[in-house]
Amino acid sequence: MGLVEFCSFEDSLHPCSNAILSANKYIRKMKGGSQSILVRANDGRHYVVKLMDNPGGPNVLANEYMGSLLAKALGLPVAEGKGICLSDSFIDGHPDLWFELPSGVRRPNQGMHFGSLFVGQTSGADRPTEYISPSRVNMITNREAFLGMYLLDVWANHQDNRQAIFRRNSTNELEVCFIDHGHMFGGPEWNFQGNPGSALHLELAVYTDLWHDEQVAFWISRFQTMIPELLPSVVAPLASEWYSGNLSELLSSLTDRLLRLPELVQAGVERTWRPSQQKSTDESLRLSDFGIHDLRTPDTRSAFHRGRATA
Repeated sequence: MGLVEFCSFEDSLHPCSNAILSANKYIRKMKGGSQSILVRANDGRHYVVKLMDNPGGPNVLANEYMGSLLAKALGLPVAEGKGICLSDSFIDGHPDLWFELPSGVRRPNQGMHFGSLFVGQTSGADRPTEYISPSRVNMITNREAFLGMYLLDVWANHQDNRQAIFRRNSTNELEVCFIDHGHMFGGPEWNFQGNPGSALHLELAVYTDLWHDEQVAFWISRFQTMIPELLPSVVAPLASEWYSGNLSELLSSLTDRLLRLPELVQAGVERTWRPSQQKSTDESLRLSDFGIHDLRTPDTRSAFHRGRATA
């Protein structure tokens, strides 16, 4: 099995790097607990920017940065990440971007914040969507990436549902791009805990027929081979303003989870997939090499899974 093909999103993009840009136009505030904003930067492109010290938690920016770099290096489709500088004059000139808290508004600090390139157009017919219906999942040309992203999220103990956007390509098919990594790595507090299944995309139909033993083995092997080499280069350039946790403890936890990844995947299978009992026996797969048994694809007709998706 080769890497997930994702050329059409990345043909016009530079590789994710530490290049710092500055925001020169405020567009709007985005939805979500971190209260990110959409801006245009001085490279002429649009970015969804998560601000330092946002209400989402102390390590959200570090998680976004590490998650996007690791996923991209491992061959998964993610939005390009950049450092985006917001000046005092920009922040003061756009009070709509200030944090809204129960106690009132709070002004963000100037400096370097984390921006994810906005994939597609910000308005009009080419604007991407986060919604996908079961009837359209087979239109996703790179749908197999959902398996790799799920397994990466298992390793990273992602504490939220997996977010993704879908954009039409030149042949009127859909391509997925994964976004919003702020709750990876044990969440905004770097508090690792058992939370199997939380990182699934809400539309479980995207996983139909993706669970094959050789593909799971491919991703686990790839992660265990590449991540130890990638982590130091991902962690080293982290801006100190982007996190407040203990990096050494974080790396220790991630290294331990990487060694136990087959076990963690098996736990996720048993607690997340097996409650769906509507698949026939001959549709079940055995992943014996990694101790994973009786693996069932989630059935979107199941009341159990549909309840999770609408919660």
